[in-house]
Amino acid sequence: MARTRFGIRETLIVLAALALLGFGFVSFLYRVEATVPMLGVQWVQTGAGPLALHVDPEAAAWHAGLREGDLLLRVDGASIDSALDAGQLGWAAPMHERLEFSVLRGAEEKTFTVKVAARARSEPYTYLSIVGLAFWISGLLISLRWPNIRGGTTFSLFAFATFAQLTLSHTGRGDLLDRTIYWADVVVGALIPPLLLHLGIAVARLTAIVSRWWIGAAYLASGVILAVAWWIAPDGFGGAYAFEDPVAALELSHRLEPLLLTLCFGGTIFVLVRAYRNASGTLLTQVRWLLRGVLLGLAPFILLYHLPWALGATELPRWAQFVSVVPLLFTPAAFTAALARYRLNDLDLLLMRGFKEATSVFCAFGVYSVTAFILREAFGDVFDLSRSGARYTGLFVVALSYPSLRRWVRIGVEKAFYRKRYSYRSTLLDWARELSAETDLQSLLKRLRRRVCETLDVDEADVLVRTGPSRFSAPADHAGAIELDEQELDRLRTTAVLAIEAGSLPAVPWARHLFAMKVKGRIRALLAVGERKNPDQPLTSEDRALLGTLAAHAATAIEAARLVQEVRHRAEEIERLHARQAKILESSAVGLLLLDADDTIQAWNRALEAIYGLSRAETIGRNIADVFPLHVVRRLQQESRSEAAPGEGRSFRLSLVDKRGRRIIANLSVSAVDGDPGADRSRVVTFDDVSERVKLEEQVLRQERLASLGMLAAGVAHEINTPLTGISSYTQMLLEECAADDPRREALEKIELQTNRAAEITSSLLNLARPEETSVERVECGSAIREVVQLFEPQIRGRGIELELDIEDGLPVISGNKSKLQQVLLNLLMNARDAVASGGTIKLVGRARNGKIEVLVEDNGIGIAAEDLGRIFDPFFTTKGRGRGTGLGLSITYGIVQEHGGEIHVESQPGEFTRFRVELPISPDAQATA
Repeated sequence: MARTRFGIRETLIVLAALALLGFGFVSFLYRVEATVPMLGVQWVQTGAGPLALHVDPEAAAWHAGLREGDLLLRVDGASIDSALDAGQLGWAAPMHERLEFSVLRGAEEKTFTVKVAARARSEPYTYLSIVGLAFWISGLLISLRWPNIRGGTTFSLFAFATFAQLTLSHTGRGDLLDRTIYWADVVVGALIPPLLLHLGIAVARLTAIVSRWWIGAAYLASGVILAVAWWIAPDGFGGAYAFEDPVAALELSHRLEPLLLTLCFGGTIFVLVRAYRNASGTLLTQVRWLLRGVLLGLAPFILLYHLPWALGATELPRWAQFVSVVPLLFTPAAFTAALARYRLNDLDLLLMRGFKEATSVFCAFGVYSVTAFILREAFGDVFDLSRSGARYTGLFVVALSYPSLRRWVRIGVEKAFYRKRYSYRSTLLDWARELSAETDLQSLLKRLRRRVCETLDVDEADVLVRTGPSRFSAPADHAGAIELDEQELDRLRTTAVLAIEAGSLPAVPWARHLFAMKVKGRIRALLAVGERKNPDQPLTSEDRALLGTLAAHAATAIEAARLVQEVRHRAEEIERLHARQAKILESSAVGLLLLDADDTIQAWNRALEAIYGLSRAETIGRNIADVFPLHVVRRLQQESRSEAAPGEGRSFRLSLVDKRGRRIIANLSVSAVDGDPGADRSRVVTFDDVSERVKLEEQVLRQERLASLGMLAAGVAHEINTPLTGISSYTQMLLEECAADDPRREALEKIELQTNRAAEITSSLLNLARPEETSVERVECGSAIREVVQLFEPQIRGRGIELELDIEDGLPVISGNKSKLQQVLLNLLMNARDAVASGGTIKLVGRARNGKIEVLVEDNGIGIAAEDLGRIFDPFFTTKGRGRGTGLGLSITYGIVQEHGGEIHVESQPGEFTRFRVELPISPDAQATA
């Protein structure tokens, strides 16, 4: 950011600010040294003169003999006619002077001699002055550093006025300096409310007309308050004496200022909340910080102090006064952040550090104030502590608690500053040190990329491994390479970071920073980092230092992973050599067979017997074409011919049916025994049965897809339902107004039909996203299946479709939800109906097998393509064509079956048949009965 240039404007601002600071300092000394005279009498105006409304039993007036109800006649022989003048008697007399009061008690005139006592002020004036100083610093910083920022001038005026309001405080002496301080306090107190509202409107960017009305009304009210204050003040126009009770009139005028501040405070909150709902980007950040300052800093002060005072509270509780002023310190910091945050880069980081230190200091002062206050006010009689003793005890508590307090403040500020990235940043270096435990290079690079993006909230990050003198290549899944010239490499060797322009490296066009990853002084890789997702928050120097440290740790881990990878490759070569020498390991858990050059089976181990269902005696000496299906034989021959290098096997996955009729999925690998890849040779074929693992993986993936798409479906359904309801309602209204022969009626009916269809789809989406709670009951399977058949038969009547039933009698009872289970069967039957043509057949089988109820729905329709079998249970996937299905039926069916602890399988041969098999567990009590 450019350095601030001092001209005439800046010089005048500094001089004015220093003059204000000096005036505040004089007022501070003047106020701190002042004592308050105390007579202990509260006077009220009556027609006959001042009347003693209340006499403090602890005050000198009480001890002298004055009581409530005494009518004041004279003081030291001078007649006193106004309660306002009576209230100033203590200030008019020298301290410890004796005053002779002549009062009328009943019908008798009495004279009492009262000694003017003194008491110290108990308000938290010192703390308020520190808060005012923080406002002064904030105002000066904004006015000099960001003079043209939106709302900057208004904030500077507000900050200087708040400093004056909190620092300038008259003592009541009535001399020239005291009156000057009093009227300066009145003026700035009247200006603060409209300035606060003006600042909120300026940042919220209200329309010009609205902002003019609001701001004009606020400043007009401020001017009225100033005029009233001058007219009614005794040392002004003196209008208070025109009232029957001048004291009450003067107090009422003093309540106008806090009332206006409360109203402007409410208006500011309204404006900022409204802007917060509609703002985005930088404006959202500004409004958020302004709201924090208003709600956390100003709200306690206004609600606990100003508002009760404005509503007539004569004396507020001490705790309310104390609690109301403590959070004020947050307001200048939050307002400064609101106006300057989006313009800061490294200075933003410095402000955060300064804010941490300042907050720590002020929190320590708060601890000191609270301790001294509690010891002096709450336990003063118990411990008999003097004011100095309470202060020293407070300082001792602060000295003990400051390290912990500073740590808590640092953590809190950093959490607020970094938000969700704080936990990533705080553990990043520990995580980097743990990277050395990762031995897979590709996995390590993926973890590193992901962690950098999460920690710094950047769009892209990648690791480029050195593959040549000046060439750096990305991993396989991020294909690309860059070339750096010698000058750039020299800069990386010395500075460890290189800032580049976006698009300057075609392989990583998003990159803006390159961090050297060095091992023993040599660059082994580069960490490329792009821009932050929020372009208004570029990487700070702290971010770059953090990435540099991370790159150093990660470089060691990458080098170790590369070496481990080399060792692993060599170990694999040795293992292959050992496999050639040992050939077949009979004890292997993987199925192994040995083929000669003529594809004759030479060896067949026990594991393969268990996998394929054929004994060794039935296979040895036979050609593989006599043992395996044709597609397996062809694939084995193809992989044998296309082997890339001697001794290196070709791995692939196949699905086949074993000799027991069970479909299995196996990972097959073909390896040559001898080392000549061009000649006929013997081969070792491995069979690894992964059927159960694939099944579990498919179930997990399907459940994840269902969950993700379910959440998406719920959101889409809710968002679509609102406009659909409006379209449907308006369409029905138009239909009611259209005559039967209106040419527009047909179009409206089509709209209504399509909105109804869309509503049905959104209803299905909601059912998929939030399935209803299942009530479990005992379900008689046979009767439940027959009820579905009765519902289904009208659906195929007249279509030439034959329904074959094979339902065993006395099927066991299962536990579940009958309606949902019938929905599963009906969905499968309806899909079968849609798949078969006229003259087709649908077969429904219900039977008990191996402790389960097995229901089969088979049709001889068009079938399902092999590439679609793995996706038919995915939401929104359909093979029926556009407009003929939502793709949710089988997804819901799958979910219901899983909910009941069952399984659903599908087999199909395109053009021949499709068979769905549902297996549901039988109830334990039904098994026991059986």
